[in-house]
Amino acid sequence: MNRIANWDGEDGQPQLLIGLLAPEACVDWPDDPRRSVLDEPGPAARVLVTVSGARDVAERWAARLGLRAADVTYVSVDGFRLEDVEPSLRGHLAWAAVDGPGPRAHVDAIARSLRDRGAAPLEELMTTLACAVAPLDATELAPLLGAHVAEVTASLDTHREAVEPVLQWREEGHRIRFRHETLRAAWVAAHPEHVAFAEQRFAEAARALVRTWESLDTGERGAVTYLRRYAGDHVFSAGAPRADLLPLAAPRWAWPRSREDLAARRAELGRVRRSMSAPLGASDAREIPPDALSGFVRLALAQGALATLHRAWPPEVDRADEEAWNDTERALAVSLFALAARASPSLRADIEAPALDVVRRTGAAWRGDGWEDALALLTAARAASGDEASTFARWAVSATWRAEGGPDSTLSAWLTAADFLPRAEAEALVQQAVERALSSAKPGQALARLATAKGMGRNQALALLGAALPLPPTSRANALAPLLPLLPDAERTLAVSMSFDAFFADHDEDAERHDAGACTAALLPFLGLAELSRLLDEALPPPSALAVRFVELGDPERALGIVRELCGSGIFAARPLLCAAATEGGRSLVQAARDTVASLDPPWVAAGLVCDHAAEAIHVLGLEAAVAIAEGGGGGGSETARIMVLAALCLAAPEPSRPALAARAVAAYHDDRGTEALESVVRCAPWMSLATAARLFVVSLGDAAEDVSLVSTLSRWGGVEQLAPLIARIGGDDALAAAASVLSEALRWKSRAKVGSKECSTSGVAPAARPGGM
Repeated sequence: MNRIANWDGEDGQPQLLIGLLAPEACVDWPDDPRRSVLDEPGPAARVLVTVSGARDVAERWAARLGLRAADVTYVSVDGFRLEDVEPSLRGHLAWAAVDGPGPRAHVDAIARSLRDRGAAPLEELMTTLACAVAPLDATELAPLLGAHVAEVTASLDTHREAVEPVLQWREEGHRIRFRHETLRAAWVAAHPEHVAFAEQRFAEAARALVRTWESLDTGERGAVTYLRRYAGDHVFSAGAPRADLLPLAAPRWAWPRSREDLAARRAELGRVRRSMSAPLGASDAREIPPDALSGFVRLALAQGALATLHRAWPPEVDRADEEAWNDTERALAVSLFALAARASPSLRADIEAPALDVVRRTGAAWRGDGWEDALALLTAARAASGDEASTFARWAVSATWRAEGGPDSTLSAWLTAADFLPRAEAEALVQQAVERALSSAKPGQALARLATAKGMGRNQALALLGAALPLPPTSRANALAPLLPLLPDAERTLAVSMSFDAFFADHDEDAERHDAGACTAALLPFLGLAELSRLLDEALPPPSALAVRFVELGDPERALGIVRELCGSGIFAARPLLCAAATEGGRSLVQAARDTVASLDPPWVAAGLVCDHAAEAIHVLGLEAAVAIAEGGGGGGSETARIMVLAALCLAAPEPSRPALAARAVAAYHDDRGTEALESVVRCAPWMSLATAARLFVVSLGDAAEDVSLVSTLSRWGGVEQLAPLIARIGGDDALAAAASVLSEALRWKSRAKVGSKECSTSGVAPAARPGGM
């Protein structure tokens, strides 16, 4: 509705009337404001909302839909009188007339008539219909009543005159329903004891069907057809505990047998999620039981699996696409490693064990994104030991050949893998990586990328130094920049000298371009005032970093001159001034930094600066001023900048201030969950309250990704991997262990995907939900 409501009437478009009819009859009205609030209609659109009830009911719905009071007109719909109705219809409509008996008196009269006829058993049929979620036919009703189909149809035919004023059915096999929701509700109100018994019977039948579903013949009809579609509704109506809801998320029940069944199962799991989310995300939560957390993770996995199936199962193809499930094992391993990384040493190995088992059994056959496969395999190598670690490292190297752009874009993984290989094999691999880097068009930058390898040791750094020394000056300087902090003192002195000289060397136009920014940033910590002055006078590298280094060496006035003469204005001056003022000798620059930051426009520019340099902003501007900049930084109608800055300030602020900043960041995220700031917010997890962390977890797990799938629920945006800090905050080791204990269910879903297509067909349409009630 919101997509079409912004109607402006231009280009000859007609006026638009949007009808939202009887929202109070919707059993699963969404809780998410993005899906339950109407945007302001365009100038050529009008919205008509109809609800049953008095003025106060209409006002509550207007508020729920987010309508402004000034834009709403309330119109009372008058009733009709019996004399206005055709005589042939008065028997069916008398209950609704202004001067009629009313619905309660109408159904009471029907019940008395049945008793007078000796047809009291038919009351049980009507009570069963009143408790059903959708119309039923005789084949579905009979098993629920413990009767034969012929008995049901005969009873209805015999007493048609008595029940036809409230029930509607036609030829044999047609679904039977109350004529109006008001009549059904009146029957329920008139027979509370019978209704309670019928609801209990429905719930027991539903639970029994869920327990025995896999053993049933797919061709069974009758009550099975109805209960398969609406079992969850009856389990909910009975106020089922969590233990009764979890079987609805098990693969044996939730795996669909038709396209329509898939839609029903997804809707059912959505209702289970809402039910299980409420206690987990309560604002007064003081403790989250581990079994509640693990149950919610199981549910999210089920939703992810069915979302995968939904996308991989076009209506014209009645089989699941195996490619949609290919990365399941890798995603499972990655999510388990993420949980293990936040566990205590005593628990870590227990969580890593199933992840290593998955890698051991399937890692050699992974055929997903080569870079992601390589990273996961290297993580497994770190958790493993001995020959197994070496095996995983070799698999990682093989995976890089499948990466986009081939292994040359992922050579740093080779150096990481070398740490887990026997010495001779490791040296050969490093040499091979170096040779590939040297053969590229930009060997210096290629060697620099190698130097970013995670956990690179001194020996590897020395090997890269040896490879860089024969290169031309600019290529050599590019290669040396990331190596400077890693080299021994003697080798570092040589590398610093060569890097410094590169600024003054003659540059060949055909040679690799000198990355002056990266080289300056890497070199400055090792230079004194004399070298800085020469750089400034003769080489003119990027001046921002030079200004900061002058302050570090005790010359703030020189730094201020550099900023004013060489950095320009706006953000180009604000950044070096802020960083320089935050150094130990930069006190004299504080006011200049404050003034320059205050002058930045638009506000999101200052917010971005504070986000990039949160610690410096707190030191120079003060926490209160930095937070004010963050709160004003949501430029362009997006909350992303605001959220990311608040999160950055939380991580950099003094410990006592972090809980309040974490709360502000999460609150901002809840105001606009469509942003890309979830990753930033999750970093604040250690300082969130339990209730805040739990609520963020339940609204994000398996639901924050743009395209939800089983893989994304495990290891992508809004997956277990990304949300592991929240799980740790919710319950520490107990919560981490509980979540880890159910993740292997992802493999059960994939196993069903391999054989599930044999059970699926596009036939067998489930009964439609009752319009306006039954």
